[in-house]
Amino acid sequence: MDASFRLGRAYEDGQRIIELAAANPDARVPNCPDWDGRALASHMARVWHMLSLIVEHGLDGFPGRELFPETVAGGEFDAARIALERVDTHMRALVPGAPQWSWATTQTTDYYIRRVHLENLVHRIDAEQMAGLESEIDGDEAADAVDERFVEFAPLREGRPAGSLHLHRSDGAGEWTIKVDGDAIVTTREHAKGDAAARGTGADLMLAVWGRGTLEPLETFGDLNLITEWFELTR
Repeated sequence: MDASFRLGRAYEDGQRIIELAAANPDARVPNCPDWDGRALASHMARVWHMLSLIVEHGLDGFPGRELFPETVAGGEFDAARIALERVDTHMRALVPGAPQWSWATTQTTDYYIRRVHLENLVHRIDAEQMAGLESEIDGDEAADAVDERFVEFAPLREGRPAGSLHLHRSDGAGEWTIKVDGDAIVTTREHAKGDAAARGTGADLMLAVWGRGTLEPLETFGDLNLITEWFELTR
């Protein structure tokens, strides 16, 4: 997926989040029970400003609170609209592949272009679940969201599950084998036997990995507790 596609999708999903949050300000977000529509919009504004600040200033760490804008008079939803425009502008100005600090594995601007795309995807699903709507989830984007969780974030977590995991996408390309090698978590995009395994569509795998769905739609093999442990590790 190239940067233009990712950022186009991120902008569309960002607009959808704000639209649904503003229409359902008091509704609860099912998989983030402490959030309602207002809190979802506030979260998105903070994340979008944070990503903008890092790439705008070429930071080598998280931005301090003093860099964030003052509270917007129009409230959470106006603040989110301003933040979405800001992050879209700064991401489109990036040179793909240029060196850039991140808190994850990839240390280039590609990380941020992918991150805003997938952040907006998962929270668009949150907003639709909040509004009682079905979500259309592209299988390739969903598989990319699974890949990001295990390649970018799992190696940074403290936990080390006591067994390997194999994931197999059933509706297109996508296989991953995740294991512990010494103290490192290693993910390979290959078919291999794991101590536990899960198979399903890209969307069902993504929802389960991200905690927006259950294991029920998946074919599972081996220890369910091990699958759950790996999925929880990535969140």
